[in-house]
Amino acid sequence: MDAVSHHHHAAIPPGLLAGFSRRTVERGCLLATPGDARDQVFIVESGRLRVYLAGENRELSLSFLGPGDIYTTHTPTYVEAVADSVLQVIDTASFARRLASDPSITPVMMRVLGRLLANAVGLIEDLAFREVPARLTRFLLGLAERRGQPTDDGWLIPLDLGTEDIASLLGSTRQTVSSLLNQWEREGLLQRHGRRSLRVRSLAALAEYCPDSVGQPTERPAQRS
Repeated sequence: MDAVSHHHHAAIPPGLLAGFSRRTVERGCLLATPGDARDQVFIVESGRLRVYLAGENRELSLSFLGPGDIYTTHTPTYVEAVADSVLQVIDTASFARRLASDPSITPVMMRVLGRLLANAVGLIEDLAFREVPARLTRFLLGLAERRGQPTDDGWLIPLDLGTEDIASLLGSTRQTVSSLLNQWEREGLLQRHGRRSLRVRSLAALAEYCPDSVGQPTERPAQRS
């Protein structure tokens, strides 16, 4: 599930920012809520934002946005800065006029919206059809495919999300994800390398926890474009 924004962030195309104003937001700032009257488009210049849905007692993360990503407040989601961030902001009507006059902006929009839709569909599939171990497996296999480094004794997977964030992406709880990781560590399937990475002994062994993993990585690194 690519909800973690582990793609390579595209640079903001020159000339895109005409009419935008720069805004600095502190970590913890809520930029948008479902009933928000503000109708703005923003581009992340630096920092990190989380797009999520919230119910009475749980949250579901749909995506993390990083530099070069674009989003609008006009959706039924919450958007929160999870790090100090700098944004370029414009009202939606002005942005619509810009899109009409400069089609080069469209691919940037499509990339982010496409990723968000893929994340949301993946999350719905997981919640409807997969148990938590299969969801966590699919998440780790996706990370290995995009960012894993093969080593002599398995794969090193960088992990820049805490257990709480991973659980929120998987529609689970921190305790469940934590106990699964602990169990797999005891079974020798993986080991933690500091707080920011995991070593997986065998992707094939991990994939057995999710027999219907779509697009499993093979035991070799994916070609990087």
